[in-house]
Amino acid sequence: SEKIVNETLMFVGEQDVGVLLYKPKQILSVRNYFLDTLYQEGVDYTQDGKKIARLNDKIPYWKEEDYYTQTFVQYRIGANKEICQRFGEERFLKYGEGDTFTKKQLAVSYVHDDVWDGPIPFDYSDKLAKVVCKLKAGEHCKFLFYGDSISTGCNASGTPQGGNTAPYMPPFPVLICDYLQDKYGAKIELVNTSVGGMSTKWGLDNIDERVIAHAPDIVFIAFGMNDPATPRAQYREMVKEMIDKVHTALPNTEIMLVSSILPNNEADETWFANQRFFHEDLSEIEKEYTFVGVANITVMQAYMMEKGKRYRDMTANNINHPNDFAQRLYAQVILAALLGKDFDL
Repeated sequence: SEKIVNETLMFVGEQDVGVLLYKPKQILSVRNYFLDTLYQEGVDYTQDGKKIARLNDKIPYWKEEDYYTQTFVQYRIGANKEICQRFGEERFLKYGEGDTFTKKQLAVSYVHDDVWDGPIPFDYSDKLAKVVCKLKAGEHCKFLFYGDSISTGCNASGTPQGGNTAPYMPPFPVLICDYLQDKYGAKIELVNTSVGGMSTKWGLDNIDERVIAHAPDIVFIAFGMNDPATPRAQYREMVKEMIDKVHTALPNTEIMLVSSILPNNEADETWFANQRFFHEDLSEIEKEYTFVGVANITVMQAYMMEKGKRYRDMTANNINHPNDFAQRLYAQVILAALLGKDFDL
């Protein structure tokens, strides 16, 4: 899109500079995450190409010692070797739920002339034709989301984990269903049996109760974030077994595999491990079935980071949960994979 709405940034260090996805032709607004404070160019911030810099403390930031901490609370999220070497000692990443991080993030809206030259979601509308046809006919459809805390919508601003704060955005499963209902007039029944903290093994063990018993038209299977140490071969086999179980019991149910966002790349190998490779395994699995597609969130986020976005700009808990901006990334990639050329913003 030539118009980017509420792209988020967060600053660590008083002199830190945020990087946008594109070079703005015109900045429409720079606000706080909650969208109730408007900042003024030349007074509160400056823009130079894709870069946004703070001019005063009206725009919040993290002190480095508060972000890269000497001790940890609740979860031991070790910083990676590069961070620890920079400080000359062991450091940990700040962790928090609610508005811990979003209250320090900016939301930038702008128009641009740049062209997206990164990965594009593959069109699986032919492989998922049964549910697509029902949508286009305005029929009743049951969508089931099955995964970990990310799929529960954890940390979208309109959820308890997100603090129930402005702008009160619903999680990506709701965004997806609302979009499809508005577009096609279909009645979508949304079922979400995801549970926070769960692994792919848990997903396989509970597939009968949490998926098959609901007989959905389409199930979105989204595990992997909580499998940092799971061998890739084992991950592949568990995902395939879930697919086979669903298809045996419900031959008309179609399946979308959803690869995860990355965990924080500044975390140590305890957290930032095999999750970054699982999208490759899902893409290989998809080729074996005529009723399975893949929404590859991983490559989209990785490319954004390659172009200059930082993980801190897209997270709401600083380790593995998307903020509102990344919730919309999930929704758009899944919709593009499901609808192909029929998806529009």
